[in-house]
Amino acid sequence: MIGLEMDLSISNPQVWLIGIIVFFLTYNYLTKESWKRLPPGPPALPLIGSLPFLGSSDIRVALRKLAIKYGDIFTIYLGRRRVVVLNKYEVIHDAFVKNAQVFSGRPNIFTLTIITGGYGIFSSEGEFWREQRRYALHILREFGVGHSKLEERILEEITFFIQEIEKNTDKHFNPQPVIQKSVANVIASVTFGKRMDYEDPIFIKYMKIFNRCLHVIGSSGVINTFPFIRFLPGDLFHIKQVLRDFDYMCSEYQRIIDEHKKAAKEGKQDDDFISVYLKKIEEEKNVEDSSFTEKQLVAICNNLFVAGTETSTNTLAWAILYMSLNPDTQARVHAEIDDVLGNDALPSMHHRIQLPFTEATILETQRLGDVVPLGVPHAVTEDVYFRDYFIPKGTMVIPNMYSVHMNPELWPEPEKFKPQRFLDSDGNIDQKELIPFSVGKRQCLGEGLAKMELFLYFTSMMQHFNFKPAPGYPAPNTKGVLGITNAPKPFHVLVGKRHSK
Repeated sequence: MIGLEMDLSISNPQVWLIGIIVFFLTYNYLTKESWKRLPPGPPALPLIGSLPFLGSSDIRVALRKLAIKYGDIFTIYLGRRRVVVLNKYEVIHDAFVKNAQVFSGRPNIFTLTIITGGYGIFSSEGEFWREQRRYALHILREFGVGHSKLEERILEEITFFIQEIEKNTDKHFNPQPVIQKSVANVIASVTFGKRMDYEDPIFIKYMKIFNRCLHVIGSSGVINTFPFIRFLPGDLFHIKQVLRDFDYMCSEYQRIIDEHKKAAKEGKQDDDFISVYLKKIEEEKNVEDSSFTEKQLVAICNNLFVAGTETSTNTLAWAILYMSLNPDTQARVHAEIDDVLGNDALPSMHHRIQLPFTEATILETQRLGDVVPLGVPHAVTEDVYFRDYFIPKGTMVIPNMYSVHMNPELWPEPEKFKPQRFLDSDGNIDQKELIPFSVGKRQCLGEGLAKMELFLYFTSMMQHFNFKPAPGYPAPNTKGVLGITNAPKPFHVLVGKRHSK
């Protein structure tokens, strides 16, 4: 009775006070619970985030150690930016395929945002991005991605490529610059309608700017983490130079677009990406707020040129490097190609099924070379609970492809170059969980083109040449240089011509 009398004697102000206290305690508890449900991770310090706790200059090694400690989903902070890292195939597939709608956003990354202005396909999102991606895929398919029409363009360029390598037979040769020029010419043919001579001063300038921009952006982690640095005097991180280079390239794309418009008025029809896109702009000229504009076309030209050059270039460079270091594998590829193609027959995509070990060697190059080890950053477009963790809207999400391609549960002895791991007991291709082009709605736009390039270039190279480490030079290094992509360090090989005519 005493307790009841005490309860009944509590005044209204006291009841309100108790209620307010209970409310804030409950709110604080729930807030902390939400915080606890974030994926675990290393500590984060003010301003610099988790950087001191990553523990390695190689981000791939650092993330592997964190995955062992915190699990397949963990959180790090790059400065003030929250980043959730996804490890292993099942986790990445679950996020990007099964939950694609939520995980298909793009984070606001300083170097991409300031350079692209939000145009193009890489940095945009929402309905604008979906519409542009759909139409870009439509154009690429129209040009025959996966069909003979595009195959002919690639094989035409390969003839120039083979001739260039022939000039260096029995010599010490760094293949990377020639590969890059040739692959760039394929995307130039698709996008602009023509190839350029390797010694053309304009083409040389393009490639010089291209490499300079890739180098700066690939090493721009500091300015992405601390964007205020751009206001410091000078051009410490060369961002101002990149902006000047980007403006120059955009003016060049616009010049090429203007040439196409002039040709169309004169009744001349070019068979390339720009021509088809210009027709779409004309069709939608009276559509209010149409996403099809020349500014958008300029940005897509840049996207295609960068993405269509960098990854295939580095994959083919890795292929030559691994061939020079694995003579037994190289001999088996040579034997298979000789049996199917002989000395002179041009390779075709129809031969792919007849060359399973050659195809397996390309796949193993993609796995071990791991050209895009951290994929392209995504962002969640809304608050989401994923695998028992809470990920707030706008959080950057990194797919750790390295954790997939170097997973010993999938690939025994993952550090070794073993193409046979991609062959089943009947000698047919078994691709397993290889995802060099990512998965889901943001899967690489140029995957079809890249697969054709890799098969036709690699088969042609191996049909004509053998590669050995160059005497007097350091052995090719398999570690690579991690920037925007994982590229081989510059290396030299001794090129031998296999068949004399």
